[in-house]
Amino acid sequence: MNIKNNICITLLVLGSLIVKAQTGEEILSESQEKNAFSNKFYWGISGNQYWGNIKGNNLPREYFGKPCLGFNLRVEYYPLSYIGIGLGVGIQQRGAGIINDDKSGGSFTHPWDYPQFNGDSTYRQRLRFNTFEVPLTILVRTPNDLVRGVRPSIAVGISYVKTQRVNDVFLSVEDGYHLDQIVTRDYLSNDLAMQFSAGADIDAGGGCILQFHLVYTKGTKNVYAANQGDGRLETYGFRLAWLYSKKK
Repeated sequence: MNIKNNICITLLVLGSLIVKAQTGEEILSESQEKNAFSNKFYWGISGNQYWGNIKGNNLPREYFGKPCLGFNLRVEYYPLSYIGIGLGVGIQQRGAGIINDDKSGGSFTHPWDYPQFNGDSTYRQRLRFNTFEVPLTILVRTPNDLVRGVRPSIAVGISYVKTQRVNDVFLSVEDGYHLDQIVTRDYLSNDLAMQFSAGADIDAGGGCILQFHLVYTKGTKNVYAANQGDGRLETYGFRLAWLYSKKK
């Protein structure tokens, strides 16, 4: 009786272990299926924090990089787990800051000289390009996680840029009344920029991906509408995107 009891107990234990193992495999399989990277289509929104500048030869002014905010509605499609296509539509500020010579003889602008613009070495003048952009890129990301839930990715492509308006702004810290002139006619209205980005896709759970990319964009056309010089719009900074995909 003891031997039969021991055999029965052993069979029950083995049976329960097999059931648990099968259940564990099913759970693991389900979790893999729900991994956000296994989906093909994603959609969402991105916030862009760039710095803009104008680079080139024979430029009419001396420029420096200035902050440029923007956002895109974004979709990505991955026919393969590691190769995809990305498309965005949104608005983006571009442009540059203008460095002026200090003609007042000191390190700071004298308030009494401000109306005549006699002194400005304080980086207060800006060219603000308000643009509509459509970036189209090829996406490549690693087929496996670098660490759990994180996969490095890069993107290369082009971005159509339509300039809606250009403002020449001088920031008045003395009285708060900034001088603002519309100078859209002095600059090009259409551009086709080259874009490169690199960063990581993070599985945030629930079928969502957080994407952080460092982004560089450079125009291919002369920014000036008139014969002022030969310059290209550049932006560099980072993009943070929230992308959703339907669970399988």
